[in-house]
Amino acid sequence: MNQGQERTFLGATIPRRSLFTLPLAVGGLSLAGCTPTSEREIPDEQSILAPDREPTPPGDLGAEEYTFFTEEQSRTIEAMVARIIPGDDADPGALQAGVPFYIDRKLDAFEAFAEPTYRHGPFAQGYEDGEEPPADPESVPVPEDQLYRYGYQAELGPQELYGLGLAGIDRLAQTRSGSMFADLDASQQDELLMVLDGVRQRSEGGGSGADPGADAGEDTGSSGPSEAQMDQAEDLFGDADPGSFFNTVRIDTIEGMFSDPAYGGNRNLAGWLLIGWPGAQRSYSPQEMMHGTDKQPTSMEGLIPMNPDRAGAGREALEQPRDGVHSH
Repeated sequence: MNQGQERTFLGATIPRRSLFTLPLAVGGLSLAGCTPTSEREIPDEQSILAPDREPTPPGDLGAEEYTFFTEEQSRTIEAMVARIIPGDDADPGALQAGVPFYIDRKLDAFEAFAEPTYRHGPFAQGYEDGEEPPADPESVPVPEDQLYRYGYQAELGPQELYGLGLAGIDRLAQTRSGSMFADLDASQQDELLMVLDGVRQRSEGGGSGADPGADAGEDTGSSGPSEAQMDQAEDLFGDADPGSFFNTVRIDTIEGMFSDPAYGGNRNLAGWLLIGWPGAQRSYSPQEMMHGTDKQPTSMEGLIPMNPDRAGAGREALEQPRDGVHSH
């Protein structure tokens, strides 16, 4: 598939590049950055003097085994990311790029969000100007335009959110279709993901295009899920918010598709090759900064040494030491 072709994203046909410009809502935040753990020797032929070389993926990242997800959870998350960024072997998407392993490693390594998070209620609940403040003893009424001052708030950590969320979407799939989410066809999976995204939009006050009179199992043919479908999802998800769960998975999927391959995703540099990103490069010459470069993407594991002339770097410096210039 070339860059001008289109893809189906949650039931809608959009240009492929538009997929990655979709707004990222606040419902899911990044976890702390992962630390690459694999090691490999840098091949001699990988040199900044050879910009026409083929893209260089990282070395062996170890056996592809899930460390956080159970077998059933891994099937569900694989099915979800495959619909968020679809693809196949000839035109890799999130599944082919190893995004589930990126998410698995991140959840296994970190229990909390990277951004400071308020974890204990009562939580701030926004209301629009002119509306009556909500009278909920378990929340604090805050005008919508002042919510930003309260930072990110979440009762569940990322590990808990994924555990409850994956179970919730399987319950939703079984209730509506009698099968686990991973066993549904692509159109049925898209329909359920649109329900979760509808909950997210509704909770953020952006509307969802819902048909308020439709039943939970009814296909309304409208642009969005029905109010009954979203209410059903919230009931079946229990303590996890369906909208926050979906948005967290969506953001993590995009991260895994375009992060450095050393973190487990972006396998074979699929994400960087898709958008023409040069990836990690040690430096650019003035000419390259002005006129562009044909350097190929490289994982940060494949970079040449920063100071190749120093002891142990194993490579002769391109620029030799000069009188009066110290190396410390």
